[in-house]
Amino acid sequence: MDGMPAYGSTAAMDPSSLINVESVEVIKGPTAALFGGGVGSPLGGIIHVVSSQPTAEKSYALGMRSGSENTFNPFADINQPLNEDGTLALRITGDYESKDSHIDHVHQTRWSLNPTLRWDISPETKLTIQAQFHSIRQLEYSGLPAALVIPRASENVEVYNGPKVDPFRFTGAVDAPDSVITNTRLVAAYEHRLSERFKINASAQWYHNRFDEYSIYTFSSAQSPLNDTPNVYPVLSGYLPSEVNQTTLNGWLTGNFSFGPVEHEIIIGADLDLTENISALGFSHLRIPLPDPFPDTVLPIREGFIDFADPNSTLPYVRPALIDHSQNQFITGGVFLQDHVTAWERYHLLGGIRLVSMNVDHQFQTENTIGSATRYDVDYQEAAPRFGGVVDLGAGVSAFAAYSEGFRGVLNYTGKEAPEPEQSAMSEAGVKFANESYHLNGSLAAYQLTRENVPTANPFVPGSTVQLGEQQSQGIELDLGWQPTPAFSLLATYAYTDAEVTEDIINEVPTEGQDIDRIGKRLARVPEHSGRIAARYRFQEGKLQGLGLGLGITAASKRPVSLSNNYFTEAYCVADAQISYETETWQAELSIANLTNHFYYEPYPYLGEDVVAPARPISFFFSITTRF
Repeated sequence: MDGMPAYGSTAAMDPSSLINVESVEVIKGPTAALFGGGVGSPLGGIIHVVSSQPTAEKSYALGMRSGSENTFNPFADINQPLNEDGTLALRITGDYESKDSHIDHVHQTRWSLNPTLRWDISPETKLTIQAQFHSIRQLEYSGLPAALVIPRASENVEVYNGPKVDPFRFTGAVDAPDSVITNTRLVAAYEHRLSERFKINASAQWYHNRFDEYSIYTFSSAQSPLNDTPNVYPVLSGYLPSEVNQTTLNGWLTGNFSFGPVEHEIIIGADLDLTENISALGFSHLRIPLPDPFPDTVLPIREGFIDFADPNSTLPYVRPALIDHSQNQFITGGVFLQDHVTAWERYHLLGGIRLVSMNVDHQFQTENTIGSATRYDVDYQEAAPRFGGVVDLGAGVSAFAAYSEGFRGVLNYTGKEAPEPEQSAMSEAGVKFANESYHLNGSLAAYQLTRENVPTANPFVPGSTVQLGEQQSQGIELDLGWQPTPAFSLLATYAYTDAEVTEDIINEVPTEGQDIDRIGKRLARVPEHSGRIAARYRFQEGKLQGLGLGLGITAASKRPVSLSNNYFTEAYCVADAQISYETETWQAELSIANLTNHFYYEPYPYLGEDVVAPARPISFFFSITTRF
């Protein structure tokens, strides 16, 4: 986010709202040479969220978004110069949203407030100070057991004929407290141009996250339903409080040099990051027989079952005692060097390396009888290189090839020994094209990405993790854009992805009758084929000037629900549409999701279990914004 790492222990660093987002950039492939901090450096691509900045021109915007699921979402964007020449400016954005869900009883409220101050100290020097405050409150949903709504994976095509279950039923305790996520982020960024050739940047970030999660969920890997009542599942109640504190310092020097027909852009810098994660876990087992070597009663427990075929079957929430406590501290330092070379205006070479040093101080205490306390204090060092080249072939076509590596520590690991850091290596090659005559642009790329020591959910112990030996993704990606006139644009994308586990680490918890061999298993939630095509037309003149029409279709092949590959959701194809009208002072837009009201299930990432959730049915959202 704004060039700074956002590696929390959960997805809590999600900006939660687009009100303060200027743009979203997607960088494919490991980018460890320049981007690091947090607990190391990226292993795959980066999603970079760029925040809105103050400008010298004053502007004000107020708006409202409403629609399906009782959505209520007012928002505001205020940009105010604080002096006559606009060199000092303040921008404040914020919004509030409350909404229900297509899942019964599920609701969410959130708010965000984002003040940013920009000071152009001189034409060569700029200082930006920003704060971001976000909060999300929602009733936790743990998904439907896949065994109740889709057939088990088989060589033959099967039709599900199990008990009838309402796909939109809530699967937990209606009276459970709302789970709450709060984010606070403070950033100062300084930029100074020393000369025509040299520029320095320095930034500092403090980030705090608090996450209190309350849930009732199934854990069929260790506690399956009885054979004579396949629709009656034992459930667990859970409580997970966690807190993340992160401080990051980053500085770099950029220099530009020319030697005849060869130009260099050299970046050299360093960063330091201190991340502390404190968390706890409480979950209640049930008085039911458990597979060996589990004892009959693992913890002080209460009985509880849910009949998913009975819409009236539910349980009251009982907050369990906290039994697992962990504290992790990561001190990560890195230095990086990159040289971007352009020769004869058509040959482009990139070479970079990042040297990472990381200390991990881990403490784990547990009252769980199948676990044990762990403590380790370890140091890691790694060099992550990145290099590649592009050749301009002419007529707007370029060929490229690249190789890069990534390195990152493991968050929230609960094994007995210190985990091995995650590592990645990626090779890619392809072509990019931008033809002005035909108004075409796009890219075609083939790649292979290998990741080692990947943490994944332990299929036998809730809330714990184990490491995979190696997983590999390889495939082809195509992006195509066509805009023959200013009024019409067309976007088409396609991806073929072959993603599977290629090496595994033997699980330390032997469980009779359980298959833990994951070699050859496809990675969870990744479709083999996926793509999207979208068109938009904007009237440029006449009585309809300002009117815009859009239509899109998204499709994907079947997806494994979890790493077990026991269940796959079916292929899907859904359409969406947009209608907008804009003038100089106001804009209105109607968007329709799932235009044909297509019903299908999606894999639901909950504890690595075989659970799914129904996709959102047809939904309508209307927004209106006025500017002055």
